[in-house]
Amino acid sequence: MADNESVSAQLTIESLVKELEKFRKDMTGEFVTLLNSSLEPIRDRITQLEQDVNAIQSKLTIMEKENTVLKANVEDLVSRSKRHNIRVVGLPEGIEGKSLDCAHRSLRPKPRTEEAPRPLIIRFHRYIVKETVMRWAKSHKVISYKGHQIKMYEDFSTELAKKRAAFNKIKSLLYKQGARFGIPGQTLWTNTHFRNGMVESNRYKLL
Repeated sequence: MADNESVSAQLTIESLVKELEKFRKDMTGEFVTLLNSSLEPIRDRITQLEQDVNAIQSKLTIMEKENTVLKANVEDLVSRSKRHNIRVVGLPEGIEGKSLDCAHRSLRPKPRTEEAPRPLIIRFHRYIVKETVMRWAKSHKVISYKGHQIKMYEDFSTELAKKRAAFNKIKSLLYKQGARFGIPGQTLWTNTHFRNGMVESNRYKLL
């Protein structure tokens, strides 16, 4: 009798364990199904977002390339518009008078009396005349006007001036070595470049 009760109890426990296992599997299956159905829209949304991001990145790459080209074109136009200009430094404010139609001070606030005067921008009608003036200025180390020492420079665009400024250290070294050099456009040319005791000809691109 006791043995029968023991077997019956064992069967009951085994049946309970099986039922619990079945219930667990059913619940797990339902949970996975519910989770998948809940995540499906999220997965679709993520996929769509990834596609949108890829499309935006592609457009951004194209726009960056176009922007680079446009900036280069604008820089070229600005530089060309300044080819006939020279920048005169050192002339006191107002000394130019009002009779010059193609001359103006650089666009910045008028300085106080004790401050340095603004550069004077002069535009020539003919490029060859401007070049003649610049060659003359380069051949004279000291230029004075009405007792004021002045200097004449090319009127470069802001962007090109920054690029040229990047070569200041190189130009300083070339000056010390007595090398002749020039920067026509956006390239630094040196007729005499010293390296290991040898004299070479080189050019450097302004990036």
